[in-house]
Amino acid sequence: MFAHMRRTAAVLVSLLLVSLALPAPASAIHLGHDASIATYGFMVSIRLATTPDRPRCGGTLIEPDIVLTAAHCVDGVPQGGIVAVVGKDIPDWAAAPKIGTLGHRIPPTVDLSVDNRDDIAVLRLAEPQSTPTVRLATSEPRVGRHVVTAGWGCTNAPPVCEVRPTSLQASEQYVLRDAECEPADVFTLPRYYSPATVCTNGVRFHSTINRGDSGGPLLVRTECGVRQVGVTSLGSDSTTKLYAGFTSIPLERAWLESAIDSLR
Repeated sequence: MFAHMRRTAAVLVSLLLVSLALPAPASAIHLGHDASIATYGFMVSIRLATTPDRPRCGGTLIEPDIVLTAAHCVDGVPQGGIVAVVGKDIPDWAAAPKIGTLGHRIPPTVDLSVDNRDDIAVLRLAEPQSTPTVRLATSEPRVGRHVVTAGWGCTNAPPVCEVRPTSLQASEQYVLRDAECEPADVFTLPRYYSPATVCTNGVRFHSTINRGDSGGPLLVRTECGVRQVGVTSLGSDSTTKLYAGFTSIPLERAWLESAIDSLR
């Protein structure tokens, strides 16, 4: 599912992660590369319970029974109306179990008709998983810092979806200043970009997220290991400035903790 946060069409983008420790491989995800699920075992494919074989968004396993994703991926869906495939890549999806959910939470402040502020959600799985989890960052990366995003979104240039991936894809990004992402020609109709968003550009020219990557992770390597710092939220409307917007996890930490508590 790809969302540009348009008032007339809520179509959001998903992240394309560049592997944090993999060699640069074949081209894919728009101008990204193949990413081994062994490295990204915390990745989750989110689907509607009514269409469990149709991928909707990405997500991450942050606790054995808690999945992090974007609010627009679950907004309007009934409680328990989501299922998840955890820690499996596309070739194994058909045989992978579809894990039910007990409920989900989104911030009460979300208003996707205005901007992408607080575009974040958590889901509780019906069964705790033994696959790896990813830890959350406590501070945002500085401007210019290299980060990585991953997902199962379309591999052609956005905003259309013409070519679907055959495996998990990743893309290395670098962090931009808010001022670079605020002009009306980047996120438009109206200007959906919120300053609470981490904005990035591809290290490889025009490497970016596309439809299907929403809800996936923005990752940063720290001295304590890999941490998730953002959730894929917003794709650029520009055909030349292929920026991407991610909900800031450090800014949402207090809400996340209370939301997880409420699910339990």
